Amino acid sequence: MCITSILRKNSIHNMKRYLFIGIVLLLLVPMKVGAQSADISTLSAQGVAIYGWRDGVPTVFYIQNDTQPFPIASITKLVTAKAVEILYPQNSTITISASAAKDLDSNGLMLGMTFSRDDLLRALLISSNNEAGRQFAEGVGDKVFLDTMNAFLHDNGYLSPKVNFINPTGLDPNSKATAPNQFTATTLSTILSDIYRNDPLLTSILEQKSAVITDQNTGMTLSLKSSDELNNDPLYGPHIILSKTGTTALAQQTVAFVTNGQGKYDYITVVLLHSKDRATDGKRILDWLQEVLRYNS
Repeated sequence: MCITSILRKNSIHNMKRYLFIGIVLLLLVPMKVGAQSADISTLSAQGVAIYGWRDGVPTVFYIQNDTQPFPIASITKLVTAKAVEILYPQNSTITISASAAKDLDSNGLMLGMTFSRDDLLRALLISSNNEAGRQFAEGVGDKVFLDTMNAFLHDNGYLSPKVNFINPTGLDPNSKATAPNQFTATTLSTILSDIYRNDPLLTSILEQKSAVITDQNTGMTLSLKSSDELNNDPLYGPHIILSKTGTTALAQQTVAFVTNGQGKYDYITVVLLHSKDRATDGKRILDWLQEVLRYNS
């Protein structure tokens, strides 16, 4: 065989090989949820914890300052809701008082309205209504309610006995000498996982992006809507099973959500604390998780 034929044959062979490699590489390009970069090294959140869970046992996907306490704002209401379940029978009704309604949110709760316990829980968790939190506390006495919240946190090992929550809403304290409600990203991940695994009522409420509740005095209905930008995004929202967010001056933006484990984990918890842009952070994480779940599990 002449040298020219040999070279031509080798050239064709190399072209086929490179073409095959190129096709393989194209097939390996991760499918992303959206157009965001899957790089999570530049998240704006200061506290981050991403865990994959199997049978209640977590696997670390990504952590950053995960054991440092941060203010959690309205994510506090997860604990408020647990105290409500402890203190109020399911068939309870609660009437909005003047003191609870003194600083009205834009969520429609008004003086004298009466709601079932679970409808008021929906207002508390879906639209993050502060009046609902105050009313639940006032109904049994503020001290009793806070003691129940803190006993739940201490008894389950979520907080040290020396650390306490100061209110049922997550709002910043009026005094700089008082610490706001705080969690580490890891602790919040555990609480979120425990609720998802063991509390079907709160899970069913947190799964909802909107709901309608009814004033039992008049039959008037109120529409609730989540303010979670990420969960309301038509591209990313379908990938979120349940979520809770919060925003205050001290906490900045916070979010905790559960997403699908895509058959490799039972589910995945994502916690972002002290974020400047939780929606963008969340999108990057969901994009990144697509890669992790597809290739590294």
